[in-house]
Amino acid sequence: MAKKQPQNQSGLSAENVDGNVDKIREILFGGQMRDYEQRFAELEKRLSRNIEQISTNFEKRVDRLNSSIKREVEKLAENLKDERKARIDESRQGSKEFKELAEQVESWCVELEEQIGSETQDLRGVLKEQGEDLSGMIHDSYEQLSKSLSIETRKVGREDLAAVLSEVAVRLKKNAKQSDA
Repeated sequence: MAKKQPQNQSGLSAENVDGNVDKIREILFGGQMRDYEQRFAELEKRLSRNIEQISTNFEKRVDRLNSSIKREVEKLAENLKDERKARIDESRQGSKEFKELAEQVESWCVELEEQIGSETQDLRGVLKEQGEDLSGMIHDSYEQLSKSLSIETRKVGREDLAAVLSEVAVRLKKNAKQSDA
């Protein structure tokens, strides 16, 4: 059995009323609704294209930025390598100069040692000569004094010699005591 639709006061069923409302709505707003739907579809297409373009542009810019950063990093790495090489070269040059300076100082020390050795030998020779001269003079003086003393001792008697020697002994004792104090 088929159900009967409830009827409203004018005797129309609910389905008929709904269908009629749709028809009235279609008549009144149908053109506008289709126009809005078309506009929304176009707007959606434009938005999709713009988003796609923006995404593509963004990707391109990111790629350019990445390549630019990569180039800069490579430049910095190259500069760092060059700087490191320069520092190593400077270090080697400084080391070489230091070595040369050390060799020069060593050479000066050797020359100075040779000069001091030579001057020392000269001084020793001079001192030896002066010592020999003094020794000769002392020997000559001794011989003269010995001769003079032997002549005088012959002249002076034994008693006078004993008195002189006693006096010399007393003076030597005094000098020894004074030098000890």
